[in-house]
Amino acid sequence: MTRHAPPESIRDPSTLPTPAPAQRPPARSRALLAWTLGALVLGAAFTSCSCGRSKPVERAYPEPGLQDILDHLDELRRNARSFRAESVMDYWVGDERVKGTVLMMGRKGARVRINALNPTGDNVAADLACDGIGFEYIDYNHNCQLAGLCDRNSIARLLRIRLEPDDFLLMVMGTTPLIPDAQGTVNWDQEHGHEVLDLVSPDGRFTQTVVLDGRDKSWDLLTSEVRDARGNVLWRLRNTDFSDLDAADGRRFRVPGKSQLEQPAEKADLLVQWKERSFNLELETARFDMEIPPGLPSCE
Repeated sequence: MTRHAPPESIRDPSTLPTPAPAQRPPARSRALLAWTLGALVLGAAFTSCSCGRSKPVERAYPEPGLQDILDHLDELRRNARSFRAESVMDYWVGDERVKGTVLMMGRKGARVRINALNPTGDNVAADLACDGIGFEYIDYNHNCQLAGLCDRNSIARLLRIRLEPDDFLLMVMGTTPLIPDAQGTVNWDQEHGHEVLDLVSPDGRFTQTVVLDGRDKSWDLLTSEVRDARGNVLWRLRNTDFSDLDAADGRRFRVPGKSQLEQPAEKADLLVQWKERSFNLELETARFDMEIPPGLPSCE
């Protein structure tokens, strides 16, 4: 059987030198140990000690209504058009826990490209491309491929997280998808200085809790969590270590330095340390296309 060499990665500048042949990830025991240590360090960033009651935090601005905050989040979503990012990610590949560099780019309209690099080298281990209609996926470590419609299952082929490609784009760019046409309330968490939105879908089947940092009215997206009617968590996003990022179109975004995305029902989670990022840049449509070599067997 012919083994197909991995491609050049999508890191900018446009490509890397031709990579060496792909290598398999480290043994599961080593991968799990690395993930456990990494998760302990990164997970600590998402928790805080309430060792004693502190003085209540008062809002430093007039009390907003629910629509004020929804309008703010809508504006963020409208402004999020495209991204290119480099990250170090802990994630599941099959039954292996892997920590390594993951390169990503995306554009509104269900266009996403993801290169997962081998932890032991800078060569591409897996390549996923969504072109707005279909997806192609090649696992170079196992010499196999998949293809199908570009939908919420596409990204799961690589990262196990089931999300619509445009929802994934929003999360990468520091904001969140919202339940459509939701009603709800906003309350002030005076212990932490947070705005807390509690939303419910029109049919009552889904709820969403969104927590924003209200200190200095930064409204950084700290957490976003969606549950079903039985209270099961469908997905949960947590962010920390925010900073400013100036996009190519002149807009300024508040972006996290670390993120955690979980889907308990899928036994899936991503721990992400963000490195280089560029927003709202021009990305050619051709960069989201990929051809699967003839004769490559299916991964299923």
